[in-house]
Amino acid sequence: GSAVLSSAPPLPFDAVRELGGRGGRLPPIWLRILLAVAVTGLVSHGLAALLTRRLRRLRHAARALAAGDLAVRVGYRGRDEVAALAQDFDQMADHVRELLETQRRLLRDVSHELRSPLARLRVALELAQRGDDPAKALRRIDKEAGELEQLIADVLSLARLESGQTTLERRAVPLHELVEKVVTDAEFEAQAKGRHVTFDAAQAVTLQGDPVLLRSAVENVVRNAVRHTEEGTTVAVVLRMERDGAVIEVRDHGGGVPQEELSRLFQPFARVGEGRERQRGGYGLGLAITGRAVHSHGGEVSIENHPAGGMIVRMRFPAARVAELSPPTIGET
Repeated sequence: GSAVLSSAPPLPFDAVRELGGRGGRLPPIWLRILLAVAVTGLVSHGLAALLTRRLRRLRHAARALAAGDLAVRVGYRGRDEVAALAQDFDQMADHVRELLETQRRLLRDVSHELRSPLARLRVALELAQRGDDPAKALRRIDKEAGELEQLIADVLSLARLESGQTTLERRAVPLHELVEKVVTDAEFEAQAKGRHVTFDAAQAVTLQGDPVLLRSAVENVVRNAVRHTEEGTTVAVVLRMERDGAVIEVRDHGGGVPQEELSRLFQPFARVGEGRERQRGGYGLGLAITGRAVHSHGGEVSIENHPAGGMIVRMRFPAARVAELSPPTIGET
């Protein structure tokens, strides 16, 4: 039995005693430091290898994205900092891809839309050259040139809003007065088409924002409603205060839009309801500009079909930008 015990390997503390010499003393301090450094180095090397391997994958993905591969993603999941960085990278890549696709679609749509008025201009010029009816041809040329000018202006406005290059002017804008002026102008034009526009506001409201963009946002919605409401009907424009801010509501009495296509109305050059925009005029840019303009002021735009027919567009502006005044001054000078 004693032979078996003597042949057994030494226990760890026995090895330490052997290193320390006789008497069971610990190893010298320099040796302990060396062992600690060696162990720490091995552990650190393993952690560094793991970390750098994940960072290398992120670096390769960044290079691929810079080279034009918009489909590249890192795909890390977890709760550490590297995983959080990878998720932020993937979100950035998604956003970049969405922006580029939007710009490409906008360029493609603009190119397509420019063909129609240019073709009509060419026909009108040929008629004018033939001398069949020069006055009619000139009127047609003037109309098509005006549409081209408006289309280009809308495209430039939309491009600036989407790129963030538009510098917003921040000042107090009497929202009730702005909407009232838009309604007054729209009513003058609507009467010639057998339609009407009314405005109702319970209180005077001041909004911190850009008056040009705000007027464009409201005007596009009101003109769109006048264009599509049925003859003999009235477009109702309402400004009111709610708990979370100011709301501008525009309701028409047109044919409405299929429910599944409502979300597309704020996309540039949206065509819904079997050519609804083409039949009534317009290029489908007005509501897209409205959406960008309202969002740039921290607000939201929604649209829905009314149960009794027609559509309702609501523009909401946050309470942080709104100040309610009293008494109401609608219609006063």
